[in-house]
Amino acid sequence: MSAAIRTTNPATGQPLAEYEAWDTVRIEAAVERAHAAARAWARVPASERATRVGHLAHVLAEHKEALAHLAVTETGKPVGEAEGEVSKSALTAEYYAEHGPGILADERVDIDGAEAWVAHEPIGLVLAVMPWNFPIWQVMRFAVPSLVAGNGILLKHASNVTGSALALQDLFSSRPVSPSIW
Repeated sequence: MSAAIRTTNPATGQPLAEYEAWDTVRIEAAVERAHAAARAWARVPASERATRVGHLAHVLAEHKEALAHLAVTETGKPVGEAEGEVSKSALTAEYYAEHGPGILADERVDIDGAEAWVAHEPIGLVLAVMPWNFPIWQVMRFAVPSLVAGNGILLKHASNVTGSALALQDLFSSRPVSPSIW
């Protein structure tokens, strides 16, 4: 491994994991794939996007303890706080699953002599650079409404919570969660 990201448990000082760092070529390729995926995602109806976010809420709740444990080991936060972070994230996903299509619905605007409305359209790929202290919640509070609105997301998480970022990637992509990162 030429360049590596190493995570350490801040409470114990013990190493947690080592991940391959990405070079410029790999980053550019990821951005291109994400941009293409964002264009495709924008064509998915808001009701379907909300349904998928509702599924994400269930997956978050299902993996609450494992995600919280990962957040505890990577950040040193108390277990109760980490569990609350995951629960809050699941509730946020449930909210947008239920209310997102209504929030995004076209709104008629009364203008004399014209038919007018406000339409909410996806803007494309949204990049988020996130801090380490709330590795689940910070991501979810940006990602969930962005996804329901039809935008693609690209995350650059803090390096010391790389495991949390990869776990969220697995959850968002509905892949089986990799036990090696838990």
